[in-house]
Amino acid sequence: MANLADVFSQTLRNITPEALSELFFSNSVDGWWLEASQALAKSGYQGGEIQETFFIASFSCMGRLAKVDGRITEREVNLASRVMAHLKLTDEQKRLAIRLFNQGKQPDFHIDAVLNRFYRVCRHRVGVLQVFIETQLQLGYADGELNDKELLLLTRMCKRLDISDAIYKRIGRRVCGANFDRRRNAETTMMTMQDACNLLGVTRLSNQEEVKQAYRRLISQNHPDRVIAQGANALDVSLATDTVQDIQQAYELVCRVRKFR
Repeated sequence: MANLADVFSQTLRNITPEALSELFFSNSVDGWWLEASQALAKSGYQGGEIQETFFIASFSCMGRLAKVDGRITEREVNLASRVMAHLKLTDEQKRLAIRLFNQGKQPDFHIDAVLNRFYRVCRHRVGVLQVFIETQLQLGYADGELNDKELLLLTRMCKRLDISDAIYKRIGRRVCGANFDRRRNAETTMMTMQDACNLLGVTRLSNQEEVKQAYRRLISQNHPDRVIAQGANALDVSLATDTVQDIQQAYELVCRVRKFR
C-alpha cells in the first residue's frame, strides 16, 4: 500500500499553477463574468450563450495578451478596434469591449479561470475556439512578430482550449503566411491520436458509434454551408472549411488507429 505522504507529495507535484488559479479564483471570476454578461445583455447583444462567451473571453484575453510584454502599442489598440468593427458592435457594446480589454490588462486578471469557462461552454464548437485563437494571434502579430512572452501566453491559451500544435500552425499561417513557421518549429506537425480525440470530444476508449456521432455533430455545426446560410463573410467560410478538414482528419485518424470500418 502506498505511503500516504508519498501519495500527497505526488498529488501536489501534479497540480499546476494554472489549476491552482482555477481553484482559488473561480468564484471571483464568476461574479465578474456575471456582471459582464448582464452588461452585454443590457446593451441589446443578441448572440446567445456561445457568442456572449466568445465576446467576454476574447476582449478580456486580448487585453492580457497586449499587456503581457509590459506595454500596449497603438497597432494593438487599432487591431482591437477593427475586431469591434468586424463584429458590428454598437457604441455601448464597444464601451463594454474596451472595459473588458482594460480589465484583462490588470495584474489580478485570472486568465486561466476565464479560459476554462470559455472552453466549458464552447468545447464542442471547434470553429469558435479557432476563431478565438486566430483573433489573439492577429493581436500578437499587430506589431509584426510575436515576442517570447506573447508566444508563451498563446501556447498557454491553446493548452487550455485543447488546440493542437498542428491546428495552431494552420491558423498561424493563415494570419501571417509562411513566416509563421520561422517563429515556430519549421517542420510540419502531424496530428496525434490525443489531438484527434480532443478535437472530436471523445476518449481513446470511445466506441465506434460514439466516435461517429461526435464526428457527425461537429461536421453539422461547422460545415461551410451552414455558416454561409448565416451570412458569414469569406474569411469565416475559409475558417469553417479548414475546421471541417481538421475534423475529417481527426475522424480518419481515430478510425485508422482503432481499426473502425
